[in-house]
Amino acid sequence: MKKQLLLFAMILLPLVASAHDIEVKNADDVTIYYNYINNGTELEVTFRGRYYDSYSNEYQGNVVIPEEVTFMNRTLTVTSIGSYAFYVCSGLTSITIPNSVTSIGSEAFRGCSSLTSVTIGNSVTSIEYGAFWGCSGLTSVTIGNSVTRIGDHAFYNCSGLTSINIPNSVTSIGYCTFSGCSGLTSITIPNSVTSIEYGAFWNCSGLTSIVVENGNSNYDSRFNCNAIIETATNTLISGCKNTIIPNSVTSIGENAFSRCSGLTSITIPNSVTSIGENAFWGCSGLTSITIPNSVTSIGDVAFYYCSGLTSVTIPNSVTSIGRSVFSGCSGLTSVTIPNSVTSIGESAFSGCSGLTSVTIPNSVTSIGYKAFYGCSGLTSVTIPNSVTSIGNSAFEEVDLTTVVSLIENPFVIAGKSLRYRAFSVNTFNNATLYVPVGTKEKYQATDGWKDFVNIVEGTPTGIKVIENTQNKNATVYDLNGVRLSEPKKGINILNGKKVVVK
Repeated sequence: MKKQLLLFAMILLPLVASAHDIEVKNADDVTIYYNYINNGTELEVTFRGRYYDSYSNEYQGNVVIPEEVTFMNRTLTVTSIGSYAFYVCSGLTSITIPNSVTSIGSEAFRGCSSLTSVTIGNSVTSIEYGAFWGCSGLTSVTIGNSVTRIGDHAFYNCSGLTSINIPNSVTSIGYCTFSGCSGLTSITIPNSVTSIEYGAFWNCSGLTSIVVENGNSNYDSRFNCNAIIETATNTLISGCKNTIIPNSVTSIGENAFSRCSGLTSITIPNSVTSIGENAFWGCSGLTSITIPNSVTSIGDVAFYYCSGLTSVTIPNSVTSIGRSVFSGCSGLTSVTIPNSVTSIGESAFSGCSGLTSVTIPNSVTSIGYKAFYGCSGLTSVTIPNSVTSIGNSAFEEVDLTTVVSLIENPFVIAGKSLRYRAFSVNTFNNATLYVPVGTKEKYQATDGWKDFVNIVEGTPTGIKVIENTQNKNATVYDLNGVRLSEPKKGINILNGKKVVVK
C-alpha cells in the first residue's frame, strides 16, 4: 500500500510543482517558460513553477524572448509577458522584448535589480502596475510609440534611471509611476498626455528640469518654471529644486515637492490659496519658508520631516494646523501660532525636538492627539482659556518644568496612570502647574489635572518685569501671537520670553 501511495505522489509531483504550460529553449539555449492564452492560440511568458516565488532566478543573464515558439509541431506567437514573469530575478541583466508582444503584465520585472536597460517594442500598448518596480540598476528605458498608458508604480524606485523618453502616444501616467527615481534629472511631458495621477514624480530628488511640451491641453510649464501645472485649476502638481512658482498658480498640489531633498528655498506667491497634503514632505534641505497671507489651507503632512527647517511664518489667514503638518521638523526652534487658528491637529508638531518655545493663542479651542509629542526642547507651555480639549499624548515625551493653564473651568484630560497620558509622568510629578486664582480646588478634583503634584494659583514668578519699552531690536508678540511694533502694558512675549511691561 505504501509503495502505491509513493508512486501516486511521484506522479502528482510535476503537477504540483509546475503550473507553466510549456518550457522551450530559445536560440541562445536559454529556457523560457510559457502559458497558453487566447484559447491556446498564443503564448505568454511566465515564471517557472506553480507560484511566482516557487523558484528564484529562473531567468539570469541576457534573455531574448522570441517572436514565435515551435512546440510539438505547432508554431505560436508570443504576445504577452505575464504578471510576475521575471519577479525578483536579480541575476537578469538584459531583456529583449520582441515586437510581437502587446502587453507587459503587473510586476513582470519587479525586483530585477541587475537589469540595466530595456527596450519596449512598438506593439506594446500598456505597461501595467509595478512592471519595473525596484529595478534599481535600470539606467535607460526605450518605450515604443504604441504605448498609451504607463501604469501605477510602473518604474517605482528605479533609482538608477537617469533619463526616460515618453513617446507622444502616451496619454496617461499613473499613480506613483516614477516615484523614487532619485537619479532622474529631467523629464519632458509630451502634448499627448492628458492624465497625470497623484504622486507620479514623488521622491524624484534629483530632478532639475521639468518641461511640458507646447500644445498640451491639460498641463503646462508656464514661464519655463520647471514644474507641471494643471492648466484648468492652476494647480502645481509636480515641481523640482529649480522650480519658480508663477504668480498665476493658486494651489500647490498633493506631493508636489515631496522628498525633493535638493530644494533649499522656495517663494510661494500671493496667488496661492492652498498647500496640499504632503506638498513638501521630506524636503530636508529646506531651511525657511514664508507662507503668504493668501493661504487659507495647509494640508496634512505638508511639511513632514523638513528637518532643516529652522523657522516658519504661519499667516493669520490659516484657521487650522492639520495632522502632522510640521511633524519631524527637528530643526524648528520656535513657532508662533496666529490668533486665526482654532485647532492644532494630531501630531502637528510631534518630533520637533529643537522647539524651545511655542505661543498658543486664545483662539485655539483644541490641541490634538500627540500635537507636541517628543518636543523635548520645550520646558514650559501656556494653555489659554479658550482651549476645551487636550488630546492624549499631546505633551508626552516632553519634560516640562512649567505649565501655565489659563483655563477657568478645567475639563478631563488623560492622567499619568494611562498609557496615552496628556503630559509625561515627569511633568505630572515635577512641573509646577499654575492655574487661575480661585480654581485650585477645581483642578484638584478634575481627572488628569489632579495628577499634578505641584499646583499653584497665580502667575509664575519667572515672568520678568520690565520698565523700558523702547527696545527697538526686540521681537514682540502679544499672548494671541500677534506681532507688535513695540511692547504694550501687561504680559508680552519678548524675544521668546514672557515679560510684564509696566
